[in-house]
Formats: sequence, structure tokens, C-alpha cells
Amino acid sequence: MERDKADSAGNRQNADFLRKALLIVPHQDDELFVGGGFFRTLAQREAYEVYVVYTSNGDFFPHEAKVRLRESRRVLSKFYKVAENHIFFLGYGDGWKSGGHLYHQKGEEPLISAAGKTQTYAPEGYEDYRYAKSGRHSAYRRADFKQDLKDVIAEVRADILLVVDFDKHADHRAVSLLTEECLGELFREDSSYRPLVLKRFAYDGVWKGRADFFELPRRETVLAELFRTPYTAAEELRFAMPGECATPYLSWNPFFRALRRYRTQEAWQKADEIINIDEVFFRRDTDSFLYGAALSASSGNPEYLRDFKLFDCGDVTKKELVLKECGWKPEEGDTEKQVRIRFDKPETVGRIAAYAPGGAETDRLRVAISFDTGAAPVCMEMKANGKRNLCVFAPREGVREITLCLESWEGAAWGISELEILPPEETALPEALKRQLFHRDGLKVTKLVKIGMKMEKAFLSLRRKISHWLPNSYVLRRHYPEVAWRERVPVRYRVSYVAERLRGR
Repeated sequence: MERDKADSAGNRQNADFLRKALLIVPHQDDELFVGGGFFRTLAQREAYEVYVVYTSNGDFFPHEAKVRLRESRRVLSKFYKVAENHIFFLGYGDGWKSGGHLYHQKGEEPLISAAGKTQTYAPEGYEDYRYAKSGRHSAYRRADFKQDLKDVIAEVRADILLVVDFDKHADHRAVSLLTEECLGELFREDSSYRPLVLKRFAYDGVWKGRADFFELPRRETVLAELFRTPYTAAEELRFAMPGECATPYLSWNPFFRALRRYRTQEAWQKADEIINIDEVFFRRDTDSFLYGAALSASSGNPEYLRDFKLFDCGDVTKKELVLKECGWKPEEGDTEKQVRIRFDKPETVGRIAAYAPGGAETDRLRVAISFDTGAAPVCMEMKANGKRNLCVFAPREGVREITLCLESWEGAAWGISELEILPPEETALPEALKRQLFHRDGLKVTKLVKIGMKMEKAFLSLRRKISHWLPNSYVLRRHYPEVAWRERVPVRYRVSYVAERLRGR
């Protein structure tokens, strides 16, 4: 923390204090897909210090770990202007030999990563977070992973958290869920810490977005799989891409240049899917009074209601979501079916939000919420489809105790996974962020612009075809493991690669 104070001291010329933004992603290159242009906007504002934490070494192919870390440092330095000591590498594995995942690890025996490691490390010239802090490495155990991640969040104590959301990739899913788990604990431990939490999918709308960069008129980002998530379109926060990254030409675009720096990933090939005029985030509410309350229940575990996790996953490696126990669910023989909530001091309550994963849109729950003040109870009809059920009512003032009673339950299998007892008004976005929201595309389309975009689209297509036949050395090393650790790939392997392609046509 001392280094943060020292770093920020010289930059407090135009502000009373510097705000901090922390980006949490699993792999080197994910910062571009999750943080995107919005993180660049924050980084370029004098009022923000920016930090990044990578949870894995990107060592699924062990020989690439050092290269990927070097690539990420260049992107963070050139594109985002992140200070060297604001980059954290947790040093966990990228892939696991057991075929499972660290998120599900139990007991004392650490997992073995795809790179054959059992504890955190960093390639030569780097240090993993735990070793830098404590002079020791963390074992590849879930508890260690969670503790390291929690410690980073607590150390930086950022005002804004940008976090990868529950995506198609197992590592993305694990980081999304574990970050929520860490935040739930931190909120209960520290009532003064309530950051703005913004989550973003790295696949839907980005890595697997529409290839529409060169289309006119330019389109807003479309999330094709929003129906699978806990969110709705009304909850989307669309931030405008920085002007210099929203150019109609890739050759002028610093975002494209940043993608090109990841030669190991060949990310530039998907530039027309990744780069758009806006970027979609989802805000997680952190204002719930429940974190500082005392909870008890007639049966079932009420702690699920405030763990900040909207659901939990039984196997992050499976394509489809495999739900596991994640909500308060009273026992069948429970005649009360109640949760009792007591606050340390009187609160004014005006909104209640609840999430209940279920199997169909027709699943329903009905709850009654009563207040110790004698104010009229509130009844909530809830859909158990995993999305937010929000009830807004006339403010109840001076509330010290709340009782939630489950009155009826049709079809829901997982109970109430998250409950938010909220003040009457939502905390507004900071004005600086409101100004970054996307409203409309300001591109002036001329004949020259159209011609230039057609030429660049053709050029990108040509470059892809050339790369298909003549890939870079990193692709060849993956294809021919025997040359993985060689500095140069012999010409004969390039010839063999082309021959294989010809035979496969």
C-alpha cells in the first residue's frame, strides 16, 4: 500500500484524491476484451490510477508463458499506460492435467497444471504475487487462489472494479465466481468498502462478436446470449469507445495495434469482431444493507443470500451451466420458512431485489416481507429464472428488523440465491462515467470513408488468408511440439505445414 501512496502523491495536482480502477482477468490478452476501450478511458483520465491483475500465467503451452507476460506488459504500458508496479501476476495455471479445474479443488493436495506445476510461479524476470508479498509461493489449491485474489482486491481497494463475467471459458467462469465470493466476504468485513463493480463478457459481443467493424451504418454491440445470463437488456451499461479507437480505419486504430502485439494469440485476426463503437458492461449493486446485518433462518442456510454470487456452478468446464447449491431454501418440513434480518442501526429501505435460479420462465416464488416498525408488509412475486426481481415501494424508515417469509413456491429448485435490501435511490454513476456512456455514432460517412473501409476490409481478409497458410512461429510451435523450445522454427516445418494444408483441402 505504501507504494500506491508514493505513486499517487505526485499526481494530485488537479484533484483532492485519485480514484483507483482495478481490472481482474484470467489471461494475458483478456484485458483488451474485458477492459477494452473503457479501461483506456479510465487510464487516460488524470483522476484515476489503474491496476491489472492476471490470475494465470497463460502457460497452457508452457513455452509461451514468458512471451505472453511480456506481450501483456507491452500492451499495458503502451495502450493503457499502466505503471509497472500496478500489474499483478497471481501465477496460477492455465489448464489442469486432471481435466478438472482449480475452482473445484478440495483438500490439501494441490492440482497439477498443464505446465506440470503445483504452485504459483512466474517466468524468469517476473515475480508471482504471493512470492513478492511473502517470499513464498501459493499451492495450486482453491483456498490459496481465493486468498491471493482477495488480498489483491483488499490491497488496491479500488473505487471501480472491472471483472470478467461468467463466460464460455472455464478460467473466465472461475475468476468471475471467485471474485464475487471475495467481494461478498470483503463487504461483510468492511462496511466502508463499496466499490462500483462492472462485469463484462469477453466472448459474447467481443471475441465471439459480430464481424461488423466495416459495416455502415455502424452497429452497437449485440449480445447474442443475454438470455442465458442473470441480466436483461435494460441493465446494459454501454460505454462509448474512445474516439481514437472508434475510427473507421484499422490502420489508425491504437486498439488494433494493441491486438497485434499479442502474436501468440493472433488476436488481430478477430479485430472486426472485437472492436466496436461501444462496449457493454453490467453493474452489480453493492449497496445492500444485508452485508452488515445479522441473519438467522427457520431452516436452510441464509448466508447464501449475501455472498454476492447470483448462482454457483458445479462444473466450470462444462459447456452448459451446471448449477449447484447456491441459495437459501427452507426444508420441506419447515412450517415457518422464514429469514430474520437485524441491522445494527435503523435503516431506510425502499427497494428489494432478489435472484432465484430455476428451470423455466413459469417457475414462481411469492415472499412476504414485514418490518419491525409496523409499516405495511411488502409482497414480492418472483420469477425463478435467475434474473433480477426488483420491488420498489414507499420508503420504510427507521427499520431495525425485517422478516422474509416464503409463502408459496412453484417449480423453483435452487431457492433464493441473492437478496439485496436497498435504500430508496440507487447510487448514481460518477459524473465522469456518465459522460462516457454511448449515445450515438458520430461518424460522418463520406465517399472517401466508404472507399477506405472497403480497402481495409479487403486487406484484413487477405492478411488472414496469408496467415492461414503461413502462420507465425508461435502457431507452428504449437503444431509441432518438438520445436516448442527452439528460438527459431526450421524452414522445413513451414513447408510441412503448407503441405498438410494442401492435403487437407
